[in-house]
Amino acid sequence: MQTCEAALSRILSCGRPGLSALVPSVFPMSAYTLPAQALVREVTGPDRTGQISASPSDDGRWDFSLIICDADGQVMTDLSGVIAPADVSLVLSVLPLEVATMGAWGGVPVVTDPMAERRRKHPNLYTKWTEAEESALVERFEAGEAYADIAKTLGRTVGGVKARLVRLGHLTAADAGWPMGSLRAAAAD
Repeated sequence: MQTCEAALSRILSCGRPGLSALVPSVFPMSAYTLPAQALVREVTGPDRTGQISASPSDDGRWDFSLIICDADGQVMTDLSGVIAPADVSLVLSVLPLEVATMGAWGGVPVVTDPMAERRRKHPNLYTKWTEAEESALVERFEAGEAYADIAKTLGRTVGGVKARLVRLGHLTAADAGWPMGSLRAAAAD
């Protein structure tokens, strides 16, 4: 079985400049020098951690990589390649069904409606914030309550809580743990 570092070295040695600029190390994520259009996101599961990255390639397609490792650092999933812009809709329509089918073959329960599952966990996910919710958020934040506790009380995600605090001016993007936000703000100047 391959380690995360070996998988990363293999990807970086493929001569894809977009990926090599994005993925200097899988764990932990750090501040990157990113192209203007790039995606780098850490993904986590109950016993897995990984990273997905994508950037435009020189030929107009998107280079992407998804590496997921177990707690011992062994690569469990390694997907990488390119997607043509014209194929994005097709990939989005086909890939979830195919992955669900593979899960069924292995007897793995697959969430067929991820938004419903997320809404079950976070009932107010993607709903408009009310003034009362914003007031409760700020009050709890200023009282020093943990983000996870605030999120649970308000039926939101920790990311949603942090995003609202940034929007309301009570937290900076860097303090929210988003180096990307800082880089984007700097790039906009």
